[in-house]
Amino acid sequence: MYVQQQQEAQRQIEAQQRQIERLQPQPQHEDPAPKLQKYADLKQKGLITEEEYQKLKADLLSKI
Repeated sequence: MYVQQQQEAQRQIEAQQRQIERLQPQPQHEDPAPKLQKYADLKQKGLITEEEYQKLKADLLSKI
């Protein structure tokens, strides 16, 4: 039960971080590789779903 609560809390934190990132202007020269790796790590750990990963990836790549 505690692990599930911890994972849900982490998911909420990540969702809030994504919202903040969307509100901040992104530099045009930013390398997307570190963020893609971060998103892949979150997916692998089960903190985001495949669907969330694909959306984050598409959003990031659309800004290039």
